[in-house]
Amino acid sequence: MWFEGISGQVGLGRSAAGVNATEGLDERLHSAEREAGSHERDMSSFERERIDLEHRVSRMEAELESLRKRRLEVYARWWNARDDRDRARHVCRRLRKKIDKARKRGGEG
Repeated sequence: MWFEGISGQVGLGRSAAGVNATEGLDERLHSAEREAGSHERDMSSFERERIDLEHRVSRMEAELESLRKRRLEVYARWWNARDDRDRARHVCRRLRKKIDKARKRGGEG
């Protein structure tokens, strides 16, 4: 484990070796605290970035939903225009046939 390196140095006496070991532990403690602080700053930075990205994703999802609705509305208008065009073409064909019949009966053709 990451903490196994310090387990052998716990419980030192007051001898000169103990003082040197204590100084070594102090140095390691300060180093570990600096490292923890560095990671804490990184975590804060990552959290700010995550929050920013979450807001951006929310805005983009809302925009996407709006665009999907708009796409459906435009398609519905296109479909209605196509139906109106087809109806108008059908009326044109019927009127042409009537005109052609009338011309044939009237001798205009």
